[in-house]
Amino acid sequence: MEGALPEGSELVDARFSGPLLTLLVDREDGPVDHEFCRRVASTVGPAVEGEGYDGPVEISSPGIERPLTKPGHFRRFVGHEARVRLDGPVSGQRNFVGVIESAGEEAFVLKLLEGGAEVELPFGSVTRANLKEDI
Repeated sequence: MEGALPEGSELVDARFSGPLLTLLVDREDGPVDHEFCRRVASTVGPAVEGEGYDGPVEISSPGIERPLTKPGHFRRFVGHEARVRLDGPVSGQRNFVGVIESAGEEAFVLKLLEGGAEVELPFGSVTRANLKEDI
């Protein structure tokens, strides 16, 4: 499906809510505005139909609490706060909030907001991660 997106854009996440397929899309060269979403819908619609899906498709920006779904996202947002949930405990806990200090190929380092300790978390254990932005 990513091949159907305009150049310079990225599929951040795809979610089903009942029959509705929501695609969170970001771009390098400007805002994810109504015109951009309309353009993405016109190219992605035929692609998802070609895959056999004929339900409604919604195109949206990832928002300020952007999901982090790929190792590249963690590398891109080093220095930003994130909320992370793991499938199993690391250092006795599954939920972490901190600043992304670094990110490699297999794991990333989060400096915890509470206490300031650094913890290395494997990408393979992440069930959900989002930027934590205060307005």
